[in-house]
Amino acid sequence: MIYLDNAATTPMDEDVVGRVHESMRDIFANSGTRYRIGLDAKRLIEKSTESIAEYLGIPSTHRILFTSGGTESNNLFIKGLCFPDKKTAFLGLEHPSITESLAFLQQFGNEPFSLLPLQKKGRLDFNSIPILKEKRVKLLCLSHVNNELGTVNDPLQVISALAKESPNTKLFLDGVQAIGKLKLDGDMWKGLAGYSISGHKIHGPKGIGLLIYDSKLVLNPQMHGGKQQFGVRSGTLPLPLIVGLEIAIKHAVARTEQTQKHLQGLCRHLIEGLKKMQERFPELRIRFNPLVDEDETRQFSGMVNFSFPPVEGEVILHHLEAKDIFVGLGSACSAQSREPSKILMGIGLSEEQARCSLRISFSRNNTTDEIDQFLEAFGEAYQALYPTFLQKAEHR
Repeated sequence: MIYLDNAATTPMDEDVVGRVHESMRDIFANSGTRYRIGLDAKRLIEKSTESIAEYLGIPSTHRILFTSGGTESNNLFIKGLCFPDKKTAFLGLEHPSITESLAFLQQFGNEPFSLLPLQKKGRLDFNSIPILKEKRVKLLCLSHVNNELGTVNDPLQVISALAKESPNTKLFLDGVQAIGKLKLDGDMWKGLAGYSISGHKIHGPKGIGLLIYDSKLVLNPQMHGGKQQFGVRSGTLPLPLIVGLEIAIKHAVARTEQTQKHLQGLCRHLIEGLKKMQERFPELRIRFNPLVDEDETRQFSGMVNFSFPPVEGEVILHHLEAKDIFVGLGSACSAQSREPSKILMGIGLSEEQARCSLRISFSRNNTTDEIDQFLEAFGEAYQALYPTFLQKAEHR
């Protein structure tokens, strides 16, 4: 099997699996109980929390909440902070857990301000920041790394621009695609209101994530029935998932530089292979979404999104699947929708271009040999399908 959809999820590391299994078997007590084995569980969670803070450089000014994943973290922070009437803004290219949380606020008259018409190449255009002050925006929500494009909103650059041009606007970042792939600067935390992380994107367990937020902020709980986690997020804490997440974060952070170099090599190999393929197949017209940029503060090298009309991406996907090669179309959370990607159309692609796209996303487990096999299979599928889709296009 060749797995090239690591932005959707990643396989768990073996030592993470072992740690989760061990704690499920041996440390079953509820951490909220008052007897010894419950207190042992509580202490282990506290130790994992301290370790995570150390690995990520999180200062004591920020709280760490365990959630079920990035989606819950984004919902909890946006709704918990901004409901009902704090003015929000977003780029318009974020994960649905951000865009739909903001849309939820609309029914209470809290209309989020979209910067989509002002963005350039899938990331924040700093020239638009003065508008946030004019609109009295209290919270700007962005992706650290866009989940379909790989475009980067560099935290320190955004924080600096906000401090200069719109100092009353706080920043929330969805960091789900960034941890372990981009080096985090510890100075970013003092300028961040909140940040979300998901375990299964970094070779950790599914069903566990983090919300890291400034402790000066008051978040209204979205679930009621307990006083766990500062009274903000009720529910019995899933100790096995927490200790698994701790190990995954430890490895992800320790290997960041090594992973970056590996992903850069894979990205270059894929792009060069696709460009050479275009030379052999004149009918193949590839567009990279967005344009290739090797600056890691602008573009994450572990993800390549490209279009190739008139052949539809989903048809290519299933041809590759038949050869045990697995790639992505875009956000896994939107995979059940038959509509073309809103993110791709948001950066100016036509509906046809958006439908005729694939997202290739790497992890440290992938190899150049796997990319060569993908390229061969993709080329064969494209050549076989092109005449049929060309005929369809001519009859529209």
